[in-house]
Amino acid sequence: MEYTKDFKERDELLDQLVERGLEVPDPSAALRFLTRVGYFRSGAYRYVLRELLPSEQINPKLREFRSDRYVAGASFDHVVQLEAFDFKLARVCLEGLLDFEVRVRAAIAHTLAAQDISAHTRIDCLDERMCSRPAKDGTKFEAWMETCEAAITAAAEDEDFIAHHLLKYPEQPVPIWALTEALSFGKLPFLFELMKTEDAREVARSFGFEHPRPFGAVLRMMVDLRNTCAHGSRLFNRAFKRSLSLKVHETKGDLLDHVVGESFTTSPKPQQRVYIYAAVLAFMLRSHDAGTNWHMTFKTQAKKLDIELHAPDGTGVVSRERSMGFPVNWEQLQLWSGANAASR
Repeated sequence: MEYTKDFKERDELLDQLVERGLEVPDPSAALRFLTRVGYFRSGAYRYVLRELLPSEQINPKLREFRSDRYVAGASFDHVVQLEAFDFKLARVCLEGLLDFEVRVRAAIAHTLAAQDISAHTRIDCLDERMCSRPAKDGTKFEAWMETCEAAITAAAEDEDFIAHHLLKYPEQPVPIWALTEALSFGKLPFLFELMKTEDAREVARSFGFEHPRPFGAVLRMMVDLRNTCAHGSRLFNRAFKRSLSLKVHETKGDLLDHVVGESFTTSPKPQQRVYIYAAVLAFMLRSHDAGTNWHMTFKTQAKKLDIELHAPDGTGVVSRERSMGFPVNWEQLQLWSGANAASR
């Protein structure tokens, strides 16, 4: 199939939106918005305002579910409102994720250092079976050591604590508490995967998880969420690539019991939406000894999504439940209620 879409200036694109039924109360403001955000990116927020195709015209293989026409009453102001909400929600999520990242680094470093200050370089201090598993060009342990070397080399250029160690103790491995500060957040799951079960369980339990396996999966999910937020990507209406399927008793208490299974929300792909990611993050920060009030900050921002626009069948076009995986009456759940000790 030939791609037939040609370049258009922003004012032409705006005229096209008007022709398709989108109200534009302030064309000058709309043009400034398109200049800042871009027409293509704005489409992620305009998409939910478009009419659904009749069932016989839907083409799941080509991901064609909506027409080019907008529902009655849809306005460019709704697009601006959605983008602003999404931007602020990402900043709130990033705040919680940065806090979580610091805590995970500290937990892993402390647990491994209790064995040996260079435990990350010793197979006998790690899970030998996991270390011996094949990787791309050798074993997982060999791949891990290459990751360590790359992180240390990069950090030595601008981190004095790494450069100092290499100069003063050239024959000694960088200690685990320094290495975990040099590693990117995206590399921490690889180290966690190589830890002995008893050590990994200790780390997992400090964040409310009874077993290492589900916590390891969540750790990778948090990396995905952090990257999405940090790179300015969309949270609203996003289905992340990793899904989380929790079982009862995998976590302490019952704060996450409401997301067990898939019936907790009307959103498609509920286990891949921002709600379950945020719910797990809130749970882990609340379970940690340092406590948190982040869940209240997230709750405040999430409640600001308030767009009164209805489809022909009377259902809301934009909602937390349909677009982001929130349960009905989510704000009344214990997970989002009450306060923990301040984390700082």
